[in-house]
Amino acid sequence: MTSSRETSVVSRSGEQTRTFRPWRVVLWLIVLILILVLAFYAIGGWYFSGEIYSGALQVHAPEAGDFDITLDRGEAEALVLRGDDNAVNLLDDGRFGLMWESGESLVDGILSSDSAGGQSTVYRTRVPDKPIPAPGSPVRLDSYIWSGDPQTALGIPFSAITYQVEGGKAEAWYMEGSSDTWMIFVHGKGAPKNEALRLVPLAVDRGYHAMVIDYRNDPGAPPDPSGTYQYGVTEWKDVASATRHARSSGGRNVIIAGYSMGGSNVLSFLLESPLRTQTVAVILDSPVLNFGSTIDHAADQTYLPLTSVPVPQSLTSVAKWIAGWRYGIDWNDTDYVTRSRDLQTPMLVIQGTGDETVPSEPANELARLRPDIVTLSTPSGVGHVLAWNANPDDYETLVTTFLDNLGV
Repeated sequence: MTSSRETSVVSRSGEQTRTFRPWRVVLWLIVLILILVLAFYAIGGWYFSGEIYSGALQVHAPEAGDFDITLDRGEAEALVLRGDDNAVNLLDDGRFGLMWESGESLVDGILSSDSAGGQSTVYRTRVPDKPIPAPGSPVRLDSYIWSGDPQTALGIPFSAITYQVEGGKAEAWYMEGSSDTWMIFVHGKGAPKNEALRLVPLAVDRGYHAMVIDYRNDPGAPPDPSGTYQYGVTEWKDVASATRHARSSGGRNVIIAGYSMGGSNVLSFLLESPLRTQTVAVILDSPVLNFGSTIDHAADQTYLPLTSVPVPQSLTSVAKWIAGWRYGIDWNDTDYVTRSRDLQTPMLVIQGTGDETVPSEPANELARLRPDIVTLSTPSGVGHVLAWNANPDDYETLVTTFLDNLGV
């Protein structure tokens, strides 16, 4: 008699030829599933670790962007723009630079918009007395507003200088001030110096010496030994070098403004450099406060290849672990929220709630942990480093009030 767990097959001659055991099938199914799961995480983790490299770590030169929008026509009070819903800044409200092949201008906030079939027609406020290209011209909207330098863009005299950094020299724009306070601007990952031009006039009007810096991995500056962006782990040394330059040039107080990854560089400087004691205020716009959370945020908006299935958090964790091994990332080093207990400098953190690049949770947590030094502004619906564009007057009032309250 066979047990209830197996079945014997008997030939016509009465000889038992084989025994069917169901538990063996179950075991092989379990083994097969384990192999498939391991393959999914191994192959998927390796693939997405490469995506982390190409999307966040790989060094690249600043790019102006494509002319991905069409100026349909100009009306008395509006410009009519058409483009794919994914066209850069097309659906972002506020003031932007209007760039075309042979010129540039300004355009203001959205009056109305219509979308159908993935295409949008947007009516934006026309800035009086500003030129526009011919109807039908390809254009782009630039959040940095101006493509030139302080003189060509704003009529502010400046000097192109170099300052000593680890491994060589880096370039900077310098605008002379009338006080003993310097304001240093630190652009974001792969961004040009003109990212800071939106706030430079405020610094100049307040009598500060202004210094807009390049740093390691920028064109013309020394590369980082790692060959990658380090989100402050090494870049802080260049912020320290710029601060040292300001101090040696007569600066008594230093204010630092950092954008996106530039915010990581500034925070790491405040944790690592003895020169942090000379820094009286920090302004951080859409800062990467926790690089690991920023990767998680990007993964939440990513789908598995050839599917509409979001990347599971477990796969993201594996990809981050593999990326740490492949590219030498210590994720704890770039978690400036957890390390914030050692910060001492008053800081204004501006983090839009519509930011698809940097999550808002780290900024909220930083403000919760350090209410003694952090002033947090969370403009509703505003995207990555777009708070000035959304409302220049409110942005500059916010910064002015913060600095006035500190007496600098």
